[in-house]
Amino acid sequence: MSQHQFFRRAAVPAQVAQQLQTTTIPAPTRGIIQNENEAFMQPGGAVICDNWRPTMKGLSLRGGCVLWAQLPETTPVVSSFEYVDATKHMMFAANATKLYDVTASSPAGGSPPWKNLTAYKIGDRATDTADSTVWIANSDHITGAAPLTFAQFRTAAPTVWTLTTAPPLVKAGQTSGNYAASQMANASGNWLIAVNDAGDPPLRFNGTTWTSLATTTPTSWVNSGVYVVGNRALDTTDYTYWKCLVAHTASPTGTFNADRTAHPTYWALDIPIDGGPWIVGPPGSAVETGRNLVYVCKYRGRFYFIELNSMNAWYLPLNSVGGALFQIPLSGAATKGGKLLFCASWSIDAGDGIDDKLVFATDQGELLIFTGGDPGVAASWRQEGRYDISPPLGMNAHILIGGELMVATVDGIVPVSGAITKSRTELELAAITRTIKPMWREEVTDKREYPWTMFKWDEYGSIFTTLPGGLPGEQRCLVTNAATGAHARFTGWDAMCFMKMRENAFFGTQTGQIMQMDRTGYDNGILYVATLVGGWEMFQSPSQTVTWRQARASFSARSREPFVPQLSATTDYVVVLPQPPQAGDDAAIYDVWGEGLWDTAKWDAAVPPKNVIRNTGWVSIGMTGFSHAPIVQVTVAQQTKPEVDLINIAATFERDAIVV
Repeated sequence: MSQHQFFRRAAVPAQVAQQLQTTTIPAPTRGIIQNENEAFMQPGGAVICDNWRPTMKGLSLRGGCVLWAQLPETTPVVSSFEYVDATKHMMFAANATKLYDVTASSPAGGSPPWKNLTAYKIGDRATDTADSTVWIANSDHITGAAPLTFAQFRTAAPTVWTLTTAPPLVKAGQTSGNYAASQMANASGNWLIAVNDAGDPPLRFNGTTWTSLATTTPTSWVNSGVYVVGNRALDTTDYTYWKCLVAHTASPTGTFNADRTAHPTYWALDIPIDGGPWIVGPPGSAVETGRNLVYVCKYRGRFYFIELNSMNAWYLPLNSVGGALFQIPLSGAATKGGKLLFCASWSIDAGDGIDDKLVFATDQGELLIFTGGDPGVAASWRQEGRYDISPPLGMNAHILIGGELMVATVDGIVPVSGAITKSRTELELAAITRTIKPMWREEVTDKREYPWTMFKWDEYGSIFTTLPGGLPGEQRCLVTNAATGAHARFTGWDAMCFMKMRENAFFGTQTGQIMQMDRTGYDNGILYVATLVGGWEMFQSPSQTVTWRQARASFSARSREPFVPQLSATTDYVVVLPQPPQAGDDAAIYDVWGEGLWDTAKWDAAVPPKNVIRNTGWVSIGMTGFSHAPIVQVTVAQQTKPEVDLINIAATFERDAIVV
């Protein structure tokens, strides 16, 4: 017999041989699913999806965030809005008492040394102790051969750092920082009007100058010695406006009222019109001097306002950005009481047209729907319905997607169109957050005292919803795929409000920071962990005990992407997460636009390869139970934004006995 016969492998007896089978678990494109029975979850769902973003094909690792601006006060950024015209794109952010222009990247504050002495990133900053000026890195991935002090590095590479100041102050002394804003273009230019929920005087912006629209004009003429045509004053007797019609050089004979009476031919009643300096209401009304307006929106060429703590709405003349307010009393249209919270346009198609409606929402969840071009003409203005939803979570907790108006409420994010045919209870089934109802309820219970905000980032293909507040380590926001409605959470993002400038998106934090989203692979210099717990998997054997032997995850990623995924599992409907893995070694950045360094990157460098399919290889799982959920964890700590998409998880498993 050949000596090689002794080395031949013998078959394992059938009764002890492994009966391995295989299956493929697709990436959870449906996002977090909490409304299905765990024993019969459909494919494509996840139990936890933190810092992974659901796409049409799989899951994508999110990018980090970098500091864009630091407000002088380290208090929460309450709200924000933007201004856009043909030449400018600006954004503004407010804390409790001040409004700032945060268009430019201008972080300030900090102290030496730099956060990372060997790899400076955009937003890393320090204060020069010699003259108290503030310096900031304005380019990513600046590295040194050895750690240098702040002073040494600033001196060695002065072109790398830019002297910065705090964002320009627009308005101080405000009572609230929760703003609503709306923009209109008319014959005189592009105008933006902003109001806050405390009813401070409205602010108007023409792209260059901010103006307070409250009637703060003194009761004497602008020039008391020489009256000039156009000079105005407020008659405190009946709160009407008077204007000098003829130039008058005589010395004043007394108070404004006395002089007006002595020279009646020189004065005439002046109601401010389009382009005028004020917004005024009827004498004796709460909005008489332009104050107590707490929300603004545009509908069919008019600005509409909501009065503080009331059921009254007001509007300006057609195409006007100032002038006399006219009232729309709505107390008779509602049945639950409360107060008006916001107004917004809503359409049954995807654009502006004759079918557009104006929706007034109350804090009790009533929707009052009107249509028409002129509320002052009965023939062209009518109420079309009154419908119930649950109470909204803030005056900015709504968004228009196409023609649909989505409102974040106590019960979830619901479409206004669904309220027409469904009761409040049935409407929960139409909510786009129905798949995460338990998580939504928990967040609402913990954070309802804050004003919530919704934001759509078209370039990212997602809708963001603030889950405001929370202690460090418990801060997060909700991200929803705009096309599929799949949900995930971005943890570590202390988002109190969102804002957009061109294709870039930002959020404001509880400490007065403005952070730019989806930049680099750090959260302002701090690593973050992406955690996925997939849906519960029965391996086609709901009643049997199953041993999950091995798993292999497949990804689409750049060939030099430094991510190191960790595969594991949990069993029997109890989620137990292992310690996250270490971050991979950060590779050098590509010589491409947006990543390469000035004066270092080569224009003729080879084009980096397209994304390739990478996998983890077969990894031992070795967990036994009657239900399993895969776990994929990645620690992100790299100079460039990660480009990693999870495709699927392959598994080998073995069916065991039925345990009774």
